[in-house]
Amino acid sequence: MQTIQKVIELLSQKYKSRISILNNNLDGRFSSILDTKNGTMFSVSFDSLYVFKDSDNNFWSTTPRSFIYNDKKYYPKAGEEYTRKDGIKYIFTTREEVLEKAAAYFGKFIDSNYGIKIVNQKLFFYEGRDKTEKIDLNHQKFKSKLFGKIDTYISFN
Repeated sequence: MQTIQKVIELLSQKYKSRISILNNNLDGRFSSILDTKNGTMFSVSFDSLYVFKDSDNNFWSTTPRSFIYNDKKYYPKAGEEYTRKDGIKYIFTTREEVLEKAAAYFGKFIDSNYGIKIVNQKLFFYEGRDKTEKIDLNHQKFKSKLFGKIDTYISFN
């Protein structure tokens, strides 16, 4: 799968409410995913600049031609790391590695139940059922103190 297709797949997932997706078109250019609780972010521009920022403000980025820090121009190479005076690191790497970090982080927040709202959770106990009609459930999560007196129980745990 091409890198841009992986980006589009990452951007098209349904995430839990703390994750926001910001983009200006459907092809994956100028797009960002943001964790609103801790500031973790993945951003892609023109399928050439990929940036992943973790909650400690450390950056993983595709390798630019140059960057300026403290009025000095640097020419980084893939695999190099620069640390600012405040401890924040800039790690220069490949698009695939940055995308892998983003997918691993944001993959934890994919909402498999997106659109399903649990309105009510109930547990029903029935007494006095006909003894010949017995329901056997293989998935038993609990036993009540009154287990011997209960003919049927259903658990959705």
